[in-house]
Amino acid sequence: MKSKKERLLLEMERAGVDKCIAIADSWPESGIGSNSDLVDLFEDCGNVYVIGGISPFKCFSETLENLDRYISDKKIKGIKLFTGHEEFYLTDECIKPVYELAMKHNVPVLFHSGWDNVKYGDVNVAEEVIKEYPHLQFVCCHCWYPEISKCMGLIKYPNIAFDLSSVADNEDILDKISAEVKALTEKIPDRVMFGSDSFGCSMEGHIKFVTDLGLVPDIEQKVLADNAIRIYGL
Repeated sequence: MKSKKERLLLEMERAGVDKCIAIADSWPESGIGSNSDLVDLFEDCGNVYVIGGISPFKCFSETLENLDRYISDKKIKGIKLFTGHEEFYLTDECIKPVYELAMKHNVPVLFHSGWDNVKYGDVNVAEEVIKEYPHLQFVCCHCWYPEISKCMGLIKYPNIAFDLSSVADNEDILDKISAEVKALTEKIPDRVMFGSDSFGCSMEGHIKFVTDLGLVPDIEQKVLADNAIRIYGL
């Protein structure tokens, strides 16, 4: 884990990134890093914030309790659901305690979207929970990549935001992705956020993707920093 921390901080320095958000895995034993792994790892870093993960299939009650404590102690800034990576729907009853905990602490709920097993967090499913919890901030990770245009179906709901992690992953379709991301961003400039990904492009690659969109400077600043600062309460 220590080497991962060093690699992340070095990548941030190389890319000119002042602050970042690291997202924990949903399983307690993980090579990516569990909630406790990341909280402990970045405890001495004032420029790395942590999003917690949770799975309905592994130590759910215990993880929920730990998240409650970590969020109360300002050590975790939100909760991610790995729909698609894990076979549960955003609408499943077992997930409701996660939404209730997030509302209790006024932190966002993130969810995985796109690629394989899309059905678990697809637009129609996401719309159900977004409508059911209008005062809860949701963040759609990956924008249903590669079908970015799906995001447009939900922009009428003010409690959904979108992060761009991994959308610059395939140069073969980058022109199409860029056009769709630019259209989305110009439509809702306060709800689109920069992101990279452990298994996608580098931070530098994703920063270049955003700066190559040709956005006006104030919108580019929102995407690269301001929106995340506001949405995650940084």
